[in-house]
Amino acid sequence: MSSTHERVKKRREYLTMKGAAYIGIAIGLAMIVDWVTKFIRAVTHLSLFWNHLITGRVHSHVFVLLFSMLIFLVGMTAVTIICFGGVVRHLALKAKQLPYVPPVTADTLPAEEVLVRGSEQPTQEQGKVLLRGTDGSGGAGEQELLRSSQGQE
Repeated sequence: MSSTHERVKKRREYLTMKGAAYIGIAIGLAMIVDWVTKFIRAVTHLSLFWNHLITGRVHSHVFVLLFSMLIFLVGMTAVTIICFGGVVRHLALKAKQLPYVPPVTADTLPAEEVLVRGSEQPTQEQGKVLLRGTDGSGGAGEQELLRSSQGQE
């Protein structure tokens, strides 16, 4: 039975490592999408303020502040994409290189580890052994034991 336990253990380790890699990939991609979304929102706001700057409804120092924030977001987005992109690529490669461990099912068990139930009726001698009392006394007969077990059903 130890080989089956080893196979189950290896399968569990495989699934844990594969799951951890996929969770890391998902988190990395979520961070990249978050920063790209922030960058797009900043560009949208900057274009709106550019329109207000041209029409004279906002002062130029506000536009300079927003433009410097845009430059900061460009840098942070680039750093995020480079860093988390590398992590995502590394985790994807790691998940791809994991050797496949098949699930342990009854179909994949070796023959010596599979219990097979007999289809033959037990011999008469086995029937007598099965009907004897548990306390070892011969006080209860076979018929009495049979009657009491049939009455419980």
